Parts: sequence; structure tokens; C-alpha cells
Amino acid sequence: MKKIVKVVLGLALAIVLLVVLAVVLFAMFFDANNFRGQIAAQVKNATGRDIIIGDIRLSIFPTLGARIQNVTLSNAAGFGSAYFAGIGQAEIGVKLLPLIRERAVQVSSVTVDNLQLNLARHADGKTNWDDLVEKTSQTNSAKPGEAAGSSSANIKSIDIAGISIDNAALNYRDDQAHQSYQLSRLKLETGAIEPGKAFSFDLAFSTQLTQPAITADTEISSKLAFDLNAKTYQANKLKVKLKASGAQIPNGTQTAEFDADLSYDGSKGTLSLANGRLDAGGLSATASLQGSGLNGSAGHFSGPLSIKPFNPRELLKTFGMSIETADPNALKNASVSAQIEGSASAARLSNLVFELDQSHLSGSIGVSSFATQALDFALKADTLDADRYLPPPQQQAAATPAARKAAGGPAAPSGSADATVLPVDSLEKLNANGTLDIGKFKLQNLSMSDVHLKITAPKGHEKRIDLDSRLYGGTLTSSTQITPAAKPLLAENFKLASINVGPLLIDLNGKDSLTGVGDIAVNLSGAGRTVGELKRALDGNVSFSFKNGKVKGFNLGQIIRKGEAFMSGTQLDDSAPQETDFTTLSASGKVVNGVLTSDDLNAASPLFRVGGAGQVDIAAQTIDYVAKPTIVNTATGQGGKQLADLSGLVIPVHVTGTFAQPRYSIDVKSALQQKGTEKIQQKLSDQIDKKLGASNPDLSNQLKQGLGSLFGRKKQPANSSASPPPAQPSP
Repeated sequence: MKKIVKVVLGLALAIVLLVVLAVVLFAMFFDANNFRGQIAAQVKNATGRDIIIGDIRLSIFPTLGARIQNVTLSNAAGFGSAYFAGIGQAEIGVKLLPLIRERAVQVSSVTVDNLQLNLARHADGKTNWDDLVEKTSQTNSAKPGEAAGSSSANIKSIDIAGISIDNAALNYRDDQAHQSYQLSRLKLETGAIEPGKAFSFDLAFSTQLTQPAITADTEISSKLAFDLNAKTYQANKLKVKLKASGAQIPNGTQTAEFDADLSYDGSKGTLSLANGRLDAGGLSATASLQGSGLNGSAGHFSGPLSIKPFNPRELLKTFGMSIETADPNALKNASVSAQIEGSASAARLSNLVFELDQSHLSGSIGVSSFATQALDFALKADTLDADRYLPPPQQQAAATPAARKAAGGPAAPSGSADATVLPVDSLEKLNANGTLDIGKFKLQNLSMSDVHLKITAPKGHEKRIDLDSRLYGGTLTSSTQITPAAKPLLAENFKLASINVGPLLIDLNGKDSLTGVGDIAVNLSGAGRTVGELKRALDGNVSFSFKNGKVKGFNLGQIIRKGEAFMSGTQLDDSAPQETDFTTLSASGKVVNGVLTSDDLNAASPLFRVGGAGQVDIAAQTIDYVAKPTIVNTATGQGGKQLADLSGLVIPVHVTGTFAQPRYSIDVKSALQQKGTEKIQQKLSDQIDKKLGASNPDLSNQLKQGLGSLFGRKKQPANSSASPPPAQPSP
């Protein structure tokens, strides 16, 4: 028995030695280069392309390997003479014994040097890889069951000792997009790759873009692990560095770094991003995200996101921008934190906290549909002083037409704002719904509180902006409706109730030309393609009502007294303040084609009762209005002097000019002259009655009628062309 075993073992050993000897002899004398022609023919038959192989080297034992050098694959027809792909050298080796004994693929190494791909797309959309994709699809569809029954299904494991790619390049020319890209100096190094075990991964490459000219250098490193059977993949200590340079890059160069730990479970469709950190442009953001449903169409991710406190001014400088604000201490500090949620179709920031200087904003904002760009928001701010972020006063003043003219530059053409075309397309595309509440708000020096803004702007439909606020002891209510069309339709309903107008005007333009508490109501609508066209098309109603106030800039009672003193030759103290009191002041008007017509001015004061009528051209911003104050019989004029002897006197006040520079002209002279004439006529009539009334009444009546005709001919009409006193300054 022992003898038989020895013989069998000896025969087995002899067979092994013969096999090893045969393999060695095959490796020594077999030249794979003799088969280059056959290989080229097979490639030509499979792809329709020509392949050129410079040199082939094979190894059999202990590693089954191959090395090829100087390989090129021709381009597709119509794409020029440059080759489609080229390899300077590629080498791969598989350990033979583990493959035979254990059906385990143990790749000793994979190295590729000087790989180059030249990809192109013509203006008609055709690419130089379309034919390869088409032939691959035909091959796969010809034998649909082959993959399931192939011997590769019996491979138990695949191990790779490492992958090394050096100096790879990719060139892509897109004639359809008039753009070209180059990826160069690509270098990839990995450690030993085994399922379930982590291995090192280092990748670096440079990217060039032609229009605009931008170069970017990228470095990626990580510890990767995967299990193909379990469909799990991990990238621990992932680090990405990017440096971009070019004329279009702010400051010429920008850098960014991203760190995170990533894991993906393909069987469950879950993704985890932990310890995420992005540093770019002076910003440092952190995030931890969890994704689910990523192996289907309902993928979703969520997690906390925060941006550490940063200086917005310095951030803008990083991007080549400099901003000056009215408050030099504004835009110095900001931070953001939120819970981010998203999918392939929508994204949202909830639990949002945004801090800018001394303002705190909270709420949520999101895009409910990327397809329709539907924005929705619900935000609240404690306080916001918008004036701090406006340009400095000197810059605002320099932007006025007068300042440009004084500086020798061209002034803005008259009515240039009216020529501004309304953004019809933007209005049509706007798709937003939301609310904004602000505790205290300041804009253009106007102070408001409890501000509530609501925007309802569905895409392709009417847009509505509603605003409610408390200000200056009263309330503001505004509703603006905009209907997109070739000529957008604007409807505005604006109300101020119980407003203390004096402080409002002081904050608005620095002087309280009008005081009192009152209401203002505006209801206008119109359509137009430009601002001017819209103004000229306005129709609607305007009204106001004020109580217990003053019109500043002139003292109507004092002006009358000065005229009376001048006519009588007496002296008058001229120290009274330049203001006219009223107990009530109201008016309303109708707007037709941009022109406001009002004929119901009603004002009352201790001295006057006032009526009036006229027009205001909204488009031209001009005024033509006549107010007619009448001195009342029981009045005590401002300053305490009785003016009962002037009772019934009507003094026309003509307001003309523009909104910016109104002018007042008061015809006191002719009014007093008429009053004096009436007094003389009355005195003569009294004397006639005294002398002749009782004895000769007929003669008395004839004489009085003659006086009436005499003084009537001398009496000047109310619209006398006599020169009025100098125009008074604007209040």
C-alpha cells in the first residue's frame, strides 16, 4: 500500500513539474506581439475603429499578467484625425494559484500611464462615442442570458493590490455649447482593495475651461470601504480641496475645502453625511445629513446646517466687491443656523435663525417645486433698520440729477424714470407665497412697528402684496394687485388712519410743513408697459381729512393784516409765526387718465372757512389749484386782533408748480381794495339815506343805484390781472 502511495505521489509530482516547466517554457518562448494583427481585426469587427498596439508582454506564473504599451484607438468618422483614446502603458496581473484553487481573483496591481481621451460633440448633437454605445447595446441585447450563466458568477471574491493611474488627460469639445474643457495631470493612487476593508484613496487633477478662462486644481483623499454583496460603501475622512484661478474668479483666485464622513447602504437606500464642513470664501459651514429612499424615486435628506459667525464686509471683499453703507458699523457680523430638508424636487430651511448685526430673523423658507420655482416663506424679525444698509448720504446726493450737473456730468434726462419698462416677464415668472413680520422697522427714516407683509404671487396669475403696520400713532393698510399682461394692470388701495402727520413729515423730509391728525385714502388702478404710460392711465379716487393742525410756510391772517395796515397807513407787528391754523381740513378728488380733479376742499379755522378747486397732474407731477379762504364774521385772527371789519373777505390762494417745488400766490391787494370800495359805497349810501331818505325816497334810490353803477365799473373782478404780492415760499 505504501508502495502504491509513493508511486501515485511521484506521478503527481512529476505532472506538476511538467506543468510548471511547460508554463515557464511557454512564457519564455511565446510572443503575444505575433497576435497584434488578430487583436486589431477583432477590435475593428467589434467597434469599427482601428487600434494600434506598440508592444505586448505576457507573464504566466505565478502571476497571470499583461503589459501593453503605446496603444491608440482611432476616432469616429467625421471627428478628425486625432485618436479617440490612447495609453502610454498599462499593466495588470492576477495571481494564478488562488484563481485556480479558490476561484478568488487577486489582482496584484493595476497601473495605467499617460491615458488620454479626446471626446467631442458636434453642433448637431452627434458625439464621437455614439457608435461605441450603439454597438455595445447591440452586443448586450444579442445574448441576454449569457451574463447569468457565465463563469464570472462563480467568482467568490475580487481583491486588488492597488490601482495606479498617472498623468491621465481628458479633452472635451462641445460645439453645441461653444465650450471646451480639459482635464489634465490626473493622478490616482489606492491601497489594497478588499471587500469590507478600508483602503486609501488619493486623487488629484487639473481642469481647464476656455470660456471663461478658468483653471481649477482638485485634490481628493479618503479611506474607502465597500462590500459589493451587501451594497454598502463608506468614505471616511473624506477631504476635498479646490483652488480656482482666472479672470472671472473674484480676486483672481479662490480656494475651498470640504471634509466629511460618508456612508451609503444601497440595499436600504440610505445615506449618512457626518461631520460635514465646508470652508470657502471666508465662510465656514457645518452640516450633518441623513438621506433615505435614495434607491428609488422618493429620495429625501434632512439634517442641521449652520454657518459660523462671519463678517459680511470681509466676505464681499473676498469676492472682489466693496460696499459702503450709511452706517459704517453695519454688515459686520452675521450667522445662520437651520434644519435643511430636501429631495430631487424641493428643498426647505426650517427652524431658520439668521442674525445680522443687531437684527434677528427666524422662520422657514423653501422652494416647494424646483420645476416651477415656487418659493414660500414665513419669516419674523425683531427689528430692522434698513437705512443702515443704504449708501452713505453723500453717495445718494451724488446720484441726483442736480449733483451730476454740478459735477459737470450729464444730468438724467427729464422723464427718464417714466420711460422705464415694467418687468413684465419677471412678473409673469414670479412664483412666491409667504409672510414677513417685523417688530420694528425703519426705512427712509420712517419708523413703523408691528409690520405684517403678505405676498401672494402664483406663477402666471395675479400678484398681490398686502401690508399692515402701525406708525406715528395710527395705522397703515395697503393692498397692491399686479396682473401680468402685455400691459400690466396695477391696482393700489392705500389707507392711513389717525396719522400724526407732523412727526411723519419731519422723519420723511426733515420739516413738518403740515401738522395734525388725519386720514388719507388712495384707490387707484391703471395699465401700462412703462412707468409713464401707467401714470397716464391711472383712474380712481383720492381723499384726505385732517383735524387740529397747521399749514406751515405762510400766515394767512398776518398777510391780510399787513395788507390792511398798508392800505390804512398804519404799522403792524410782523413777528407772528409763519403758519396757518385749521381745525378741520379735508378734500377728495377723482383721478381720470392720471389727472386728479378736486372741487370740495373744506377747511375751517378760527379765522377762515376755505373752499377750493383745481387739478393735479400725476404723470407730469404738476399742480394747478386755487384755494379760497373766506374771513368769518366771528373770528379772532391769529395774534388776537379782531378782523370782524373784514368779515366775508375772500382771498384766492393759487398753488402752482411741481410736487418738488410748489409755488403759492396770494392776491391780498385786490381783495382789500375791493373791501375798501365796498366800505366807501356803504358810507355814501348811508349819507344819502340820512339826507334824502325820508323827504325824497325816489331820489335817494336813484342816487344809490348810480353809486352802484359807478363803483361797479371801478370794481375789479376776482380774477383781476393786477399784480399779486410776491409768491410765498413752499411750506
